[in-house]
Amino acid sequence: MKYTLVLLFCLLLPNCERNNNDKISQNEGYIVGFDPCSYQHHYKIGYAIITSDLKDTLMTYNLSDSIYSFPPEYFYNYFNTGYFPSAARYEFKIYFSYTVAEEHEKVYNLCTTDINMADFKNAVQVIIKSVSKE
Repeated sequence: MKYTLVLLFCLLLPNCERNNNDKISQNEGYIVGFDPCSYQHHYKIGYAIITSDLKDTLMTYNLSDSIYSFPPEYFYNYFNTGYFPSAARYEFKIYFSYTVAEEHEKVYNLCTTDINMADFKNAVQVIIKSVSKE
């Protein structure tokens, strides 16, 4: 009986440690902005994605630069907002798969003098696994 409980405990323990964030999700959405800090301080740019159903705002720092070429003027207003101009809000559609970033995968850029992340402060940080325009 004692060995049965130990065996059962050993079998269940690895399942308890599994992270739900390992689940790959698929969605479609629009790239609507960027992390102003990452742009201003020349880090890898973080992009804001709003899902097509408008339910989620996601932030990713591993979006390939080759998926779209964003006009440089979209970044000029980074002191005031991280959003692209409203006329471009639905211009950059993507289909993507992703996982929610675990704590050790999250990007925390050093931007002590910047206060303009308010646009995306509630965004969930994600790791893009694959992305396409179509």
